[in-house]
Amino acid sequence: MTETLCIKPLRCGHCGRELPVMGQLVTFQCPECSRYWVLSGDSIEPVAVFRAAPADANPADAGGANVYLPFWVVDVDGAGLKAQIEEAMRELQSAAQAVIRTGYEGENAKKIPAASEISHLAARIESLGTFKVYVPAFKSLNTYAYLKVGRLLTRIQPSFGLERSDGAGHPVLCALRAEEAIALVDFIFFATLPESTQSNGDLLAKIFLSPARPPRLVEFPFRERGASLVSIIGGFWISGRLVQGVGSLVE
Repeated sequence: MTETLCIKPLRCGHCGRELPVMGQLVTFQCPECSRYWVLSGDSIEPVAVFRAAPADANPADAGGANVYLPFWVVDVDGAGLKAQIEEAMRELQSAAQAVIRTGYEGENAKKIPAASEISHLAARIESLGTFKVYVPAFKSLNTYAYLKVGRLLTRIQPSFGLERSDGAGHPVLCALRAEEAIALVDFIFFATLPESTQSNGDLLAKIFLSPARPPRLVEFPFRERGASLVSIIGGFWISGRLVQGVGSLVE
């Protein structure tokens, strides 16, 4: 059987206008009605795009140009995640006790994170109610950017407001689909944990983060400072070299 390759133009599902294609990006903004669309399988779906606004405006951040970097924000139920962590810890403790009772540890011994460390982690997650994981969606020549920047925002769990981004001429430069972002959630969360917990494969193997609702596409503001990008929400900085095409992101 001969397969036929069919090439179709990308058209806005609202007004029918052809959508501009921008390299590796998976999101498009209609030049006619300004609606946003994202690739999903072999079709396109409408997508809401938001911009994060600092909860407490800092006068030092007023004025000047910002760089907006897109992230998929994945909400995870804090109580459910806490329960997973505590159950995993109990299973490890039970396994360790069983080894001790046999009188032989050797290779069968289970390394257990400090109970106080896990209790502190579980309490913090529960106190947040909804735990957010931030998956970077911008283009990068260094995939470490996805881990580093996502880890920093996820660790901080910043407060911010959301503004709908639907103005003409504001394409969101997203190179990662929502389903791909979900596949990275566990890795980014694990990277936020204390080193002693990160190194415990037995514990991490029992933890799986499930989104409480579909991910939201949110652009976060950064300010250029020399060769660095400083997060207006969170206050941390990253190397501008981690982000491909920084110049085209400046507004």
